[in-house]
Amino acid sequence: MAALPYVHDVKDMSRLLDLVLKSTTPGTLVATHLVANGFTPSAADEAVVFLEGLGLIDADGRPTDAWIAYRDAEQPADTLQQIVREAYAPLVELTDAGPVPQTDLLARADDTDGEADAAAVVATFTALCERAGISLTAPAPAAAPVRSRREVLHDVSDLMQRAVDEFEQARRCLAAELPRPAHVAAWNSFVALAFAQLADDDFSALRISPRRASLGVDELMRLVHGSELIRILVKHELVPAADKPALDDLLRQRNDCASPLPYTPDRATTATYLSAILGVSAQISGGTTNDAAAPSTPPPPTTPR
Repeated sequence: MAALPYVHDVKDMSRLLDLVLKSTTPGTLVATHLVANGFTPSAADEAVVFLEGLGLIDADGRPTDAWIAYRDAEQPADTLQQIVREAYAPLVELTDAGPVPQTDLLARADDTDGEADAAAVVATFTALCERAGISLTAPAPAAAPVRSRREVLHDVSDLMQRAVDEFEQARRCLAAELPRPAHVAAWNSFVALAFAQLADDDFSALRISPRRASLGVDELMRLVHGSELIRILVKHELVPAADKPALDDLLRQRNDCASPLPYTPDRATTATYLSAILGVSAQISGGTTNDAAAPSTPPPPTTPR
């Protein structure tokens, strides 16, 4: 089991998350950046490892899609909830079943180095849950479908039109030699199609918390960041697990184009990206495509149950 992220002082955790929300997103986060913001050198080193464990930065210190989603979220606690559920899956598995004794959480955190680290893991997890609004005293109620099938089908129709419109926008950007917005529009097209494919039972696959139960599709789309969407598509077997790295790379390219990083792909790279988006769009819809015969628009989704 992989080590669970932790800090020895939970106040450092709160300060870190406040920095993510309130400060300018760095190109690369390093310990010296945190020292400049008041952390001791040892706490800064620990904090960098912690942020990587949460998935907020990658191994090179670059802010991830999860960082951007958390920083830009209208309801940061909802986004943090998903981050915590993924980073601490072994502990969440216990707490979702009901109240859990501290000793059980400590035992489940046995992948850390010694009792002191296990205690720090549990203390950090508990503090994160409080900040994210995750109850550790009772299981969260399941979110039930709240709308009729006709309403859901209307959403699917809107999503499919959005997928077509966004991909057409990507084509226009490509023709106008605007590679960065072309990448972003192409990815937006894929996201709209993916949401249409996840429409069963009023998008229940995306309504993973009580707070999401009553949200409309547009609000869900703002809340569900790209890496979470990819994991859901794999979980529901719309994307083979073996293809997840390729889809992660498409998301990375999209994020590079959407961020202030000095990244400008050439026209050939952008055309290849659009073709790849068409390929994965066909894949999640149950179709096939290739570079020589790519469809001009994403294929329609299956009818939700």
